[in-house]
Amino acid sequence: MKISLRVLAVSAMAPAIFWATPLTVHAQTVVPFNGNVSASCILTVTTSGALGMNTNATELGSELTGGSAAVLNVVATGGRPTLLFTAPSMSVKPTAYLGTPTVSLRYVSAGGANQGYTTAASQYQSTTPRGDTVTLNAKAVDSTGFEAGAYRVQATATCQQ
Repeated sequence: MKISLRVLAVSAMAPAIFWATPLTVHAQTVVPFNGNVSASCILTVTTSGALGMNTNATELGSELTGGSAAVLNVVATGGRPTLLFTAPSMSVKPTAYLGTPTVSLRYVSAGGANQGYTTAASQYQSTTPRGDTVTLNAKAVDSTGFEAGAYRVQATATCQQ
């Protein structure tokens, strides 16, 4: 019976021995990583447009046979970007061409743009906060016709945050 008491006495003392052990002290600190995101836009023409011609040589356009749309990629930080387009113009034409064409631009985008053909400057605010992809079409119409040679229709795109 004495053996049992000694075992109980040792068992009862074990927790006291455990709590009497000194605790190890640890130091800690926060390691910060700070940064700022500036509002910005990056515009990239991923596909240049091409102009085709109608059968009676009175219209050049990206939606005609031989033409193709231009694609503008927009990457933005700082919120939904607003894209502004200048009025389209004919910036290159042959010296023999003396006409005054009506030049217009239309565009659509995944971010909500749906601008029909217009000769004026235009703008839209994308519904997507990190950018957009805009598909643009252009045309030039002259009832007197176009001369043989190289032509360019263009508009300037600007992104605002």
